[in-house]
Amino acid sequence: MSSSSPFWKPIEPSNVRELMNSGYCVIDNFMQDESVAKKMREEMCSMPIRYENEEEKEEKKMPCMRPNRTHFTDAKNNAKRYLFSKPGVFEYDMHMNTVENSSNNINGSSGSMATLDRFFAATGKQLAEAFNEAAKKEAFSAIDDEEEDKEGKQQKHRSYARVIKVKPGDENRTVKLQINTCGAFPYHFDNPGGARQNRKLTCILYLNEAYEDKCGGEIVLVPFMGPFVTIRPIFNRLVVFQSESVLHRVNKAVNFPGEGRACLTVWLDGDDDSDDDNEEKRNASNKNIRNDLVQLLSSPSKDLISYIRQTPDAQRFLSRWAYRDEYEISLLESHEPGKGLEHMLEAHEDAIKRMRKIQDSDLQKVLERVREMRREEEMEIVRL
Repeated sequence: MSSSSPFWKPIEPSNVRELMNSGYCVIDNFMQDESVAKKMREEMCSMPIRYENEEEKEEKKMPCMRPNRTHFTDAKNNAKRYLFSKPGVFEYDMHMNTVENSSNNINGSSGSMATLDRFFAATGKQLAEAFNEAAKKEAFSAIDDEEEDKEGKQQKHRSYARVIKVKPGDENRTVKLQINTCGAFPYHFDNPGGARQNRKLTCILYLNEAYEDKCGGEIVLVPFMGPFVTIRPIFNRLVVFQSESVLHRVNKAVNFPGEGRACLTVWLDGDDDSDDDNEEKRNASNKNIRNDLVQLLSSPSKDLISYIRQTPDAQRFLSRWAYRDEYEISLLESHEPGKGLEHMLEAHEDAIKRMRKIQDSDLQKVLERVREMRREEEMEIVRL
């Protein structure tokens, strides 16, 4: 299957190299034809916004934006589940368009999604292959034939496959449209199920023609113990990062012209057939995380940081502890006062308390080391 697309420019090996080294990459002027990107924004912004309490009549099968909903499990209250809305954030799952009555979509009307539909189809057929081909080229171009034997080449290729390799096919990607008028997102990872969920890459295409710095709405990526990378949502910019291992948040959107901050997110699933990425091996590895962390206590900080960055479940365990103040601030900025915010703040505080009470003395030393590294780390902010 060819990875070439009439929509976007090629994914380059250098993009994959940055994904491997930094956890993210930024591709400006991603869509080859800006008029197509403008048309996609126009189609998104023409979609009606429908709230949960509004009656749906004749147009009930028309695609429409709905308020973003956050599922929250209260560990203190018998794992009771809650559902909260983020203010000012509206979304549409493109997969819904395959089951809704497409006869209501008339090309040229305000409800038309013809360009978005074509882009959606292309992501299933070609985007995953584009990343895989670029990863393969980068893996082998980085190896000097005179210095590496066959086994070394294969090991390098497996390393790229573990981090980057994604699975083509409509069922292996999710595409969501989003309009954000005044909302924000707290710090989180894009694999809420951890090793049990298979999202590998998050790809966000921004469609904001009139963006200015005063508009806010930047995504902030935080590679573990790395800089806070603030990326502006400028028009035709694609931001790609590793879904399961890059902590991130979205700053509050303010003063956006028109309908608000517009973006389209594609999540690409990992390829379970890759040598080092099957669930059995990952689960076996996770059982040894505690021992690995303890053994690394005597190693230089860079070795401990490298291990944590490459081990998603270790990051999930340690990130809230390392960035607890940032987590709390992002929650306060993302939710309106009320029961939802109260529950989430209580859960955050409870998670920190549980970590303080861990009885494993060696694991407590790991926590102390992480906080020590965090205090010593000069807060670096990168703005792109």
